[in-house]
Amino acid sequence: MINFLLKTIITIVLLQTSLLSQEINIDKIHLKTKTSNNDTIIYLHRIGCSYCNSMQEFTLEDDDVAEYLQEHYEVIHINISLKDSITYKGSKSGGISLAKKIGYDFYPSVLFLDKNLNIEYASVGYKDELEFLVILNYHNNNFQKKMSLNEYKKSIGFAKDIEAQIQDPRKHR
Repeated sequence: MINFLLKTIITIVLLQTSLLSQEINIDKIHLKTKTSNNDTIIYLHRIGCSYCNSMQEFTLEDDDVAEYLQEHYEVIHINISLKDSITYKGSKSGGISLAKKIGYDFYPSVLFLDKNLNIEYASVGYKDELEFLVILNYHNNNFQKKMSLNEYKKSIGFAKDIEAQIQDPRKHR
């Protein structure tokens, strides 16, 4: 009986995963952003990753972050745990294969694409909403071409340690 229940649960999970799989064409989405003057971000995450869950819930769903993203970016969510078919630079693969191929198989990762679909900047690991707003502003205003992120943080007075007072980056938009 237990064996039957276990097999049934596994079948249901696999069926749901296959039903949830979709076709993600980064190339087409990116073409659309070129006409809207927005940039493209790929958000790589996976099921069972507590940092990914926190990044989604507390950072990406923060009102200020969500507004900034909507105004300046097209965000492509790729859950590498699903069996999505992903087209990137004309080549089809799954999420795990894509992440390994582009060199970002650490989650969560936020990849900023340039106009030629190349990764222009990457933010790897969990970022809270304040730090992520700094990163968004840093990229959106092309500061990554002029200085490092740490130099940019110093230039706007953003510090994040116990000794320093945290400055809200929303004041520097």
